[in-house]
Amino acid sequence: MQILHVAFSIGYLYRFTRKREKLINPMNRASPPPPPSNSVQNQAMSESLPLPFLPNELVVEILSRLPVKSLLQFRCVCKSWMSLISDPYFMKKHLHLSTRSTHFTHHRIILSDTTAEFHLKSCSLSSLFNSPSTVCDDLNYPVKNKFRHDGIVGSCNGLLCFAIKGDCALLWNPSTRVSKKSPPLGNNWRPGCFTAFGLGYDHVTEDYKVVAVFYDPNEIYSECKVKVYSMATNSWRKIQDFPYGFSPYQNSGKFVSGTLNWAASHTVGSTSLWIIVSLDLHKETYREVLPPDYEREDCSTPSLSVLQECLCMNYDYKKTHFVVWMMKDYGTRGSWFKLVSIPYLPNPEDFSYSGPYYISENGEVLLMFEFDLILYDPRDNSFKYPKIESGKGWFDAEVYVETLVSPMKH
Repeated sequence: MQILHVAFSIGYLYRFTRKREKLINPMNRASPPPPPSNSVQNQAMSESLPLPFLPNELVVEILSRLPVKSLLQFRCVCKSWMSLISDPYFMKKHLHLSTRSTHFTHHRIILSDTTAEFHLKSCSLSSLFNSPSTVCDDLNYPVKNKFRHDGIVGSCNGLLCFAIKGDCALLWNPSTRVSKKSPPLGNNWRPGCFTAFGLGYDHVTEDYKVVAVFYDPNEIYSECKVKVYSMATNSWRKIQDFPYGFSPYQNSGKFVSGTLNWAASHTVGSTSLWIIVSLDLHKETYREVLPPDYEREDCSTPSLSVLQECLCMNYDYKKTHFVVWMMKDYGTRGSWFKLVSIPYLPNPEDFSYSGPYYISENGEVLLMFEFDLILYDPRDNSFKYPKIESGKGWFDAEVYVETLVSPMKH
């Protein structure tokens, strides 16, 4: 908050300086010179208020720590600030600082409600954890079809991805309100088919990519077809099929360490095994990521999530606990450890937890239960329901960070 006040002060001084220079510099004025009294007054003003000077490096350091909403306003201060805030280097610096900010001050969670019409809301993650009541902002979803609920695929560096009817993807930065819709996939859809999407970032080519795995149960002996959408080229491209005998579950791929990861089933004879299939976004090669040694016989089918930039595996254990494992060193099976085991409260309708969506520095876990967000604190085994103003009942959720990353090609 102090940095924001400093930035507003700097912006005010810049504007004031430009106006004052027009008053005291006769070259900026076509009218005759002012009377002597005004000249004396302007000279006194110049002597009493020296021109402020801040090194550009300091201005960059201050502005790069501000929320996106303020930066969008500050683009109007002067041309140099407009140029700076639009500069790719500044965007990367702001992204780096935002994703690593303490107390997740730049993080928000997007929520789709359970009403018949498709409504999206967004609220501060920090407020959910630390405030007794949280205010929600209504979001203006860029695709106009109020009775179709588009699924949230995931988020990456401030970009959100939505699956539209399983045939195309929408990339959207809700902080800047800029979006782009992909061309259609053009798959031969039939009843029973589904597309498992995933959003990630190729660090080598610096390109955001959406991967679509098309599963057709009517073709038993055929591999799942896979296409990759490049944000830079705005086109889909077919790549190597999903590994033979492996079928993704109807869930989104999770982005970790340059890879997208899907929970999948592997059929061996009459046995179906649960495994993790990983796709390297740059090399476009597949590998199997081995799960931990967990209680397979007594648990539900596991799902995947991401916490603290680490891959996590989650499942219900004997319908009494929700167990979360974390892979601290991606790709190393020995780095799996049991992060938390969350007990179920008396549950007559047999609901399951969804998530987890976030874990705070002190270990509090944000999940969803019975269409409501819930916080679990393992330190005292307690639960609390964050109060959200003007909103109740959520169908889907995704955590994202406020950034300047644009889905449009620069």
